[in-house]
Amino acid sequence: MSTFGQAFVALDYGFTVVDGGWTSFDQYPRQLGDVNGDGRDDIVGFGNNDVYVSLGQSNGTFGQAFVALDYGFTVVDGGWTSFNQYPRQLGDINGDGRNDIVGFGNSDVYVSLA
Repeated sequence: MSTFGQAFVALDYGFTVVDGGWTSFDQYPRQLGDVNGDGRDDIVGFGNNDVYVSLGQSNGTFGQAFVALDYGFTVVDGGWTSFNQYPRQLGDINGDGRNDIVGFGNSDVYVSLA
C-alpha cells in the first residue's frame, strides 16, 4: 500500500489562476515532463503568448518559471485556442532523455525539440 506525504507549497508564483491568469486548462494547458534531462519532471505551461518552464528541484519544489519558447503552441502565436481541439503533449521524440513538445494542429503535427 502506498501513501502520500502532507502537501506543501512547491511553487509560490505561477501557473495558477491568481498568479498568471491560468483560468482554463483547455486554453492554457500545463503539463509535466523532464525537459532538461535531469530525471525530474518539470512544469511546462502553454500561456497566452509564450511557453513557460519551471524546472523540478531535488527537494520536490519547482524553480522560477522562465520563457522557454516565445513563438508557437499558444493562443496568440499559432491559434492554439483549445487543448480539446489542438492538444499539446510532451514526449521524448528523438531519444535524448528530454521531453519535447508535440502539438496536434489543424492540419499538421508540430514538434519542438527540448
